[in-house]
Amino acid sequence: MTSRRSLLAASLLLCAAACHRAARPVTPQGAIRSGEEAAAHVAARDVDTRTLRATFKLVLRRPDGSKEASRGAVVVARPDRLRLQIFSFGVVTAYDYTANGERYRIREPLSGAQRVGRFDAAGDEGDVLGDDLRPLFLAPMPSAAPAVRDGGDRYLVASQSPEGRRIAEVSKRSGAIERETLLVGDSPRLVIEYGDFRDVDGVSMPFAIDVTLPGRGVSLAVAVSRYVRNVPVDAGLFEF
Repeated sequence: MTSRRSLLAASLLLCAAACHRAARPVTPQGAIRSGEEAAAHVAARDVDTRTLRATFKLVLRRPDGSKEASRGAVVVARPDRLRLQIFSFGVVTAYDYTANGERYRIREPLSGAQRVGRFDAAGDEGDVLGDDLRPLFLAPMPSAAPAVRDGGDRYLVASQSPEGRRIAEVSKRSGAIERETLLVGDSPRLVIEYGDFRDVDGVSMPFAIDVTLPGRGVSLAVAVSRYVRNVPVDAGLFEF
């Protein structure tokens, strides 16, 4: 995978993480008092967000110590539409991904490449994420009840979905989802740390996100510039 493709793939993961982590405290102080409450808190994190726009800055750190910076923006309209763009030099669209129902389109304007397909068809095995980004952006329903265990100052809520097993670590003190790990089989695929929580229309959202891709020597840091929740979204953004 090229440097540019690596940055784009990482950007998608980062933006997905930013869009999923809305978490309304369950008490005025935000405290989580039981494992059952932690599980309910994780399950309800996306309920209040029907549409979401986010813009962000991203820095990719490679195994050799070099860095690459980029900017991006995403629009999500639940339950099944999203549009994500990654910008080269901050202004030129380098990657443009659209999902609308069962269809998707991937464009790379700088090279002129474009691909349109359906999610029920075989994906491109050369793409680290595959063509279906909906599980990352649109919070798939768990296939079974979550398992919860006490992790000291956090509750660990593990749920199984088509994308793999996801473990969310919920702070007992604040109610924030502070860390999340996505596993495929028994292997961690993605580890995400959330910080700099700020209120966005009554919902706590992370503005600082650090990501590690285990086994690949790659880490990322994202600074969200802005979230906009539950405003009308032009349906034309998702048409192709």
